[in-house]
Order: sequence, then structure tokens, then C-alpha cells
Amino acid sequence: MFSKYTISLMDSNWDIILPDLKVKHIPRSGELIFLDKDKAYYKVVTVIHNISKIHSIFVIIENYDKKD
Repeated sequence: MFSKYTISLMDSNWDIILPDLKVKHIPRSGELIFLDKDKAYYKVVTVIHNISKIHSIFVIIENYDKKD
């Protein structure tokens, strides 16, 4: 109901982690995302827009290890 965009989360090898995730806002590079399934934080590395007949959005993420 509140989702505007459908994105796919991918790792640095372009393997899909979560396909067709519905979000209200597209994440930006450098932001952190918390995934409930892994109970872990991920950092957004880059966002890729494929604009053709269908607007596809791919978000490349990497595991965020907080170092003290």
C-alpha cells in the first residue's frame, strides 16, 4: 500500500540476496540497511537503475562489520 519502488538487493558478485523488495524510498550509497532474515546490517555500495520498458533498481550491498 505504501510501497512505491521494487528493488533487488545484490552482493558484490551480483548474486541476488533479496529479489523484489518493496520499499517507499530508494536507499542511497553509504546508507545502512538492516535485514531481519540475517539479523545483520549491510552498507549500500551503489545503486543501479536499469531504465528500459520497465524501471529496474538494483542495490549492491556489503556486510557491515562495526569495528570498535
